[in-house]
Amino acid sequence: MKRSTSAWLLAALVASLVGVSVPASASDTASSTPFPGGVWTPGNPSYGTALDTNIPVTMSDGAVLMVDVSYPTDLKTGARAKGQFPVLITQTPYLGTPSTAGDYFVQRGYLFVTASVRGTRNSGGDFSFFSDRDAKDGAELAQWAATKLQNSDGKVGLQGGSWAGLNQFYTAVAAGRNSPIKALAPFCSGAEFYRETYFAGGIPTQTGQFPLFFGPSVGNNHGATAYGQSLADDIDAGGPRAYYRDFWKIRTPGNYVRQVVDLGIPTLIWSTHQDIYAESSMSMYAYMQNANSGQYMYGPMQLNQKATGRYQVIISQGGHCQFEEQTTGQNIANNITLEWFDTWLKGKKTGMADTTQPIHVHELLSNNWISTSSYPVAPTYKQYFLTAQGALQKTPPAKWATVNLLWAQPGTGSSLQFDSPVLKKGATLAGPMSASFYASSTTTNLELIATVELVASDGTVTPISSGTVLGSLATNDPNRSWVDRKGVPVKPYGEYVADHYVPAGQIRKYDFLISPKFAQIPAGSKVRLIVSTQTPSQQSNGVVSPPPANSQCSPVLGTDACFPTHPQVVSLTGSTVALYFGPNSPSSLNLPLLKANCFKPQGNTSLPYWDSDDDKQGGRVCQDLADDE
Repeated sequence: MKRSTSAWLLAALVASLVGVSVPASASDTASSTPFPGGVWTPGNPSYGTALDTNIPVTMSDGAVLMVDVSYPTDLKTGARAKGQFPVLITQTPYLGTPSTAGDYFVQRGYLFVTASVRGTRNSGGDFSFFSDRDAKDGAELAQWAATKLQNSDGKVGLQGGSWAGLNQFYTAVAAGRNSPIKALAPFCSGAEFYRETYFAGGIPTQTGQFPLFFGPSVGNNHGATAYGQSLADDIDAGGPRAYYRDFWKIRTPGNYVRQVVDLGIPTLIWSTHQDIYAESSMSMYAYMQNANSGQYMYGPMQLNQKATGRYQVIISQGGHCQFEEQTTGQNIANNITLEWFDTWLKGKKTGMADTTQPIHVHELLSNNWISTSSYPVAPTYKQYFLTAQGALQKTPPAKWATVNLLWAQPGTGSSLQFDSPVLKKGATLAGPMSASFYASSTTTNLELIATVELVASDGTVTPISSGTVLGSLATNDPNRSWVDRKGVPVKPYGEYVADHYVPAGQIRKYDFLISPKFAQIPAGSKVRLIVSTQTPSQQSNGVVSPPPANSQCSPVLGTDACFPTHPQVVSLTGSTVALYFGPNSPSSLNLPLLKANCFKPQGNTSLPYWDSDDDKQGGRVCQDLADDE
């Protein structure tokens, strides 16, 4: 079944790609906000900028890639500035990415190279979507920038978001040891590609539609449209690329963590609460810290594990690649990114690398910046057990009960609501969540979606996060799944290699991930869980049509289970799910709750404040305070 590239989806795509490469505004000025280390400020521009366009760079296989170079100029004369400068490279496929996006950095003493990815924009070669050849291209571009580019000092940093964030990991590994690449700044990207971004519990997301727009978004001179249509068709048909197999494994950045850390390349990860990489950006941070500490790389960090400032993560507010400060509208990523590259490419003693709290989060609801070090944050998870009466309670129900749910759009008979007791003192929600449901189906498959909301004392409802499980793809990898010290699921990690259908009527326990969030739970609030079987979408019986205005599936980029494959639709159609509650089947919501105001707030500022003093900022002390209210 082919899906049409309808006008509404194309318009949404164009809107979603604005800012994908983390553009920098030349009008940004120095901020009075304390900066990491407290000894550095971005300063005013020291240079003007000029742009050389359409510079051909020939790859080792003969393909010619086109690059634009923005370089510093003398503010008085306009002539090319004398001296040598570090080089920042962004590798983008998008037609809408301006080559002046890096001028903020150029004005402060950098060369900025905007390279068109092979087979996109005006570059030669065949489009191949993060292939090994693309990674070699990045390595060769870095070598060219270090040794052939006029005024280059030989040091290279990789910068950019989304596509231009993901390809930094592949490029760094392909470049190997003794390469000129000395620092990475991958934004709105993370450890996963299949999980969270293209699939939710094995069901294609809004982002799973993105291949249909490869051509319009990157140019179709070299087969991008055909490539994207083939990928989308294979996924919809339940082909090999609908599963976590070779195609996705070689494109999973988390699989390259060991090499990046062994190469000693400092990495600043930046994501947002509503990003399509919100979960895997945090996971990437933990993997890098573990690799650096000699721990099992894919496990949870230990509470007493010392964290290094070489690998840091920032979670701000907003959607995919949205870094504007809500009050001023400034791109808040520019100053921090500049400091990162000044630290590692120019050798400035900024103090940024000295922090012992490399996690920096703009907390939801409070709007305070908080910092910590270990991930996950909570050592013990709070279990709320579901009851047939619609409650979330501290202990499993004493009596066995069941409630049925239809596989249908949310509504009567297809969704349930569960409310916790009022948290009189409030709480702090910090990190990944999970659900553990006992369920059966009248067919060989089931779909369940768990949505977490906060309900304030005045009745205001704030959606927080959600997660999805598909029965046939519910097997978790025990070597990659995290549990707390009591064995409660923290971060289930699905295998997604092949369908394992369950006989109709057979009761199974399903542990699945709910994407992490950091949020203040105000005093007098309660937690609400909505259990449903479909995402509100434009899909009905496998037929796609323009969505209603309130559809969650209308954005091109998203992480909801929106577009089940054809085999999934066949196995789910007509299903009724039985959800079980009781002493022997204790379905639960598992939350990382800490005491209210656990983290000392750093103020409602436009930029996070780095501080290396654990006691002064709360830090690890907060991680020992599991909420017991």
